[in-house]
Amino acid sequence: MRWFLLFLTILAVILFLGCTAEEKKEVKIGVLIPKTGEFSSAGVVMENAAKLAEKHAKEIFGINVKIIIADCGDKPETTKAAFMSLSQQGVVAVVGAYSSPQSLIAADTAKELKLVYIASVASADLEGKVKEGNRYVFRNAYNTTYWGVLATEFLEISNASSYYLIGFDPLRTFNAALFNYVKNNTKAEFKGEAWYKSPSIAPEDYKKAVASAIASGAEVVILGDPGPTSVSVVREFAMRSGKATIYSVGGTLALPYVLKNLSVNNVAFQAAAMEGQEKTNLTKRYFEDYRSIFKEDANNYAGILTYDAIMIVAQAASKGDPVEQLEKGSFIGAAGIYSFDENHQAKWGSEKLKGSLGIFRDGKIEILR
Repeated sequence: MRWFLLFLTILAVILFLGCTAEEKKEVKIGVLIPKTGEFSSAGVVMENAAKLAEKHAKEIFGINVKIIIADCGDKPETTKAAFMSLSQQGVVAVVGAYSSPQSLIAADTAKELKLVYIASVASADLEGKVKEGNRYVFRNAYNTTYWGVLATEFLEISNASSYYLIGFDPLRTFNAALFNYVKNNTKAEFKGEAWYKSPSIAPEDYKKAVASAIASGAEVVILGDPGPTSVSVVREFAMRSGKATIYSVGGTLALPYVLKNLSVNNVAFQAAAMEGQEKTNLTKRYFEDYRSIFKEDANNYAGILTYDAIMIVAQAASKGDPVEQLEKGSFIGAAGIYSFDENHQAKWGSEKLKGSLGIFRDGKIEILR
């Protein structure tokens, strides 16, 4: 009997040590963040969200995640160099980057290195890469079609009879595809289109775009700039007594503190998720902890979807081969329950994963959907 009890004790110790070793197994995830260059303002919230994902993966899922951040700048060549650097540090996957050209080069590099890449922001034609045989690229962000779906839905919700488009030239590929979708799928009258370059290149450009939009008499102005210049656009509208509702693609104009500091009304925006919604058990935790740790409101797109990309990889890698798991599984994020279609695009618009629409008026944010 004593030998039998000793055997059981030894077996229990072995099992315990085995489980402990398994629990402590580190999952390294590379994160491409634009810490420098044109998109560095988005890089700040992406980095914050990545750090929060590392913390939550351990606390909520018991997965020992270690994020490794690389500055991808704002160009394809800096993105590829950053991706190559991450691949040499034992990461199981790479997430992030910002613009469409960056995500496209990251996708090609992922195939070259046979390393999973999840695009968490850009809407470039990554599905085409998959169709050509690249199994290593996925996207948890919207594709361009879904950006257009949300903008078109807002036009319907607001009963707008007309709209005007203002595009941001550094994101021309994304803006043009979004705008074309809206033009082809709404009954509202198209009143015109204007573009502005980065203020560092053409400081007065956005003012001309605003003047054209107001002169058109459109009821809604769709603004394709998620960055800080969008705030200047809204201020210019107010200064010129513009009456149109501005619909933003999000980013800076989805932040509550930014909206509250603007003396304007009727600024609408899209978001992957909004504070006050309970899409999953991570939603409330994400917004509350982001504010608690970083002392500001959570970013509603580039940040939350970078967070979700890391959480998705953590769940997939903890179960087995990341590619196989991503292709067949479902994963919990702050914005919803993710699964990927045959082209490795997250199924936005499905029952468990839908974008949100909000509007700021009378001093507060109202969730439209």
